[in-house]
Amino acid sequence: MRVRCGSKPKTAIAAAICVAGLMFAGGLACQPAPLGDGRESSSADGKRDGAAQDNPELVEIFSWWAAPGESDALQALIAAHAERHPEARIFNSAVASHNKGRDQLEDRLRGNDPPDVFQEYVHASRTNSLSAVRRLPLDDLVDELGLRGVMFPEILHDVTQGGHVVVMPLNVHRENTLLYNRRLFAKYNLAVPTTLEELLVTCRRFKEAGVVPIATSDQGWILRIMFNSLAIAKLGADSYRDYFTGRRPFDAAALRGAIDVFAEVHEKYMNPDAGDDGFLWFNAAQAVLYGDAAMFFHGDWAKGYIAELGGNGETDFGAVSAPGTSDMFLYGVDGFALASGARNESAARQFLATVASPEGQVAFNRWKGSTPIRPDIPRQKLDVIGRQTLSDFEHARVRMMVHPRPEWEQGLQAFARDHDRGKLLRTFLAAPPGG
Repeated sequence: MRVRCGSKPKTAIAAAICVAGLMFAGGLACQPAPLGDGRESSSADGKRDGAAQDNPELVEIFSWWAAPGESDALQALIAAHAERHPEARIFNSAVASHNKGRDQLEDRLRGNDPPDVFQEYVHASRTNSLSAVRRLPLDDLVDELGLRGVMFPEILHDVTQGGHVVVMPLNVHRENTLLYNRRLFAKYNLAVPTTLEELLVTCRRFKEAGVVPIATSDQGWILRIMFNSLAIAKLGADSYRDYFTGRRPFDAAALRGAIDVFAEVHEKYMNPDAGDDGFLWFNAAQAVLYGDAAMFFHGDWAKGYIAELGGNGETDFGAVSAPGTSDMFLYGVDGFALASGARNESAARQFLATVASPEGQVAFNRWKGSTPIRPDIPRQKLDVIGRQTLSDFEHARVRMMVHPRPEWEQGLQAFARDHDRGKLLRTFLAAPPGG
């Protein structure tokens, strides 16, 4: 299976996005788009120009959202802020790589040249020691906006460190998501699987019909997402939570069962080019949209990307809780921190208020494919998949932020090459949560 950039995009913008996606794969920054309305754009390398450095009225936001879908989501958020504050001027620094962006951010913080607000992955924010000491508490803003009474309590807990709210959460991304091609399921008269057993039967049926059942990329973090979904289904939500948060020590027999399921899926039902250089998550998402594969285990940011390519969530593709995991919502949270030493702290706080507002939440999450941090938003403004995902989050019996470890991701990537189940088990046992 090979990505067919340009073969089926439905619009000219989709073709351009396909090219931009390949640029992102190579670690190149997308070219900035003019924001208009008195707002400012960024340079491609995320560095501020002279005007931005010298103008204290500008608010600089720093992120690594530069790929299709995510950059559009950020632009939509900035536009929502402009509607609330027509006088606002935003300088958008975006670097199209998390690692490169994190390095640049730390260089600037170390050099006492901070942006006004900067992106944080909340699940990793406790380990980013340099950015942690440069974050200002946001308790007064949270109280002023009344967020403690409307934000999902788990999210409020996740962004609270040392007794203070230090990140303004922007969205919730479900990682245990199954994306699927509606037309393929209809063509072969198959129901979307809701249990692990149904998933394996569905995979066999597609394989017998000559259809690649599941697309993925053999990068460690992408395999980690698929492994987690299969492990939740195999272990159950409560046991998965207990094992992967360190409440209980890993049980070798239980973990071996989860690895066996992962191995069966990976060895029998994956696209053969998953390990090819340059085959990344958005290539797998395109494969599902274009009918080259039936399903994809990934975070729901892939939904935003597929929609950006022109996919219709009611006729072309779907995004649901992974089979056997409906009682758990395994998630990550994106947010913005306010930097100490911000040149325009007052206006930066106004921007963070927009981040948490119903208008900002709808504007961003519609494009990003994610879920709002609060349930009291106008749901009719979300698409049909977005409304269902928000409901899934509300009613999940177990809501848990993802706890990744680099050792696990390295082990899963190694397994994709050597298929050594025992070695993968030893990798997990040697790196327990919090170890």
